[in-house]
Amino acid sequence: MEINENLQAERNLKAIEFEKAGEIEKAIALYEENISEGFKGNHPYDRLATIYKNLIDLDNEIRVLEKAIIVYEEITLEDRLEGLPKLFRFKNRLEKALHTKTQLAKQKKSKLK
Repeated sequence: MEINENLQAERNLKAIEFEKAGEIEKAIALYEENISEGFKGNHPYDRLATIYKNLIDLDNEIRVLEKAIIVYEEITLEDRLEGLPKLFRFKNRLEKALHTKTQLAKQKKSKLK
């Protein structure tokens, strides 16, 4: 499958417009399409992870961050200079999200006792 980078960039721009207009579901759909194609840039991963975090949807936040890490590991192997710092940032965000998920699970478990 050939990936149209111009189309992906247009999707990101349109998603930004949707976000500004408060149409989050439409923005999510466009960002999700880009990450499903393995978009090689941080924008849709950053935005989706933030949106899902704000929606308290940890499973989707974690899924997006894991996908970003896979993509940025590839970018780093391609020797793109921006790859490594962004890879570390995504890994750090994933670690925090996983920690939050663990803490919430512990709280839920203690409330059930």
